[in-house]
Amino acid sequence: MVDYGIVLGLLGVASGVASLIYSRSQVVAARRQAEEATRATLLESNREISVRLQQIRSRFFKVPGIDDELQKSRPEIKEVVDSVGGGDVYAFWRDVIDTFEDIFVLRRSGIVRDEHWRVWTGSQMGIYATLPRFQLVFKLAKQQGFLDPGFVRFFEPLLEGKSLQDPMTHAEHTNPASAPRLRRFRLN
Repeated sequence: MVDYGIVLGLLGVASGVASLIYSRSQVVAARRQAEEATRATLLESNREISVRLQQIRSRFFKVPGIDDELQKSRPEIKEVVDSVGGGDVYAFWRDVIDTFEDIFVLRRSGIVRDEHWRVWTGSQMGIYATLPRFQLVFKLAKQQGFLDPGFVRFFEPLLEGKSLQDPMTHAEHTNPASAPRLRRFRLN
């Protein structure tokens, strides 16, 4: 004869285990959702900061007396600014470089998809990398430490006419929420 108490007890244990498994999966899903929300917030914040930086940079060379200040405090920057055609041209090239760096970081983090990556590396980065003024501004930004070292290692082969390696296939697992891209300003 079957003891219904044991059967009901075993059913209760099985039901409890199923509830634990289900609740665990809900916790994992909630964690993923929170991570994606954090990632989206960080991307939006980065976009807003980039827009502000571009606005500041576009006004920088219009500040009265800035040429003299640069000549006295950062002559290496002033030399490149003059050699590329002035502050507006320099700001344009820096915006291009910063955009390429952002694309690199997003690809390394697994956010930029293959079709967009091919467009950026095929029709954008390759063309700009051959232009002498772009190269001057890139080299200055590298020397001054304005660029992510990983981006510099990634992009330099293109300046030499070589092909690029996809950072997503060669990068360790990266979490864009944990690695700040801001660097301290270096004084000479």
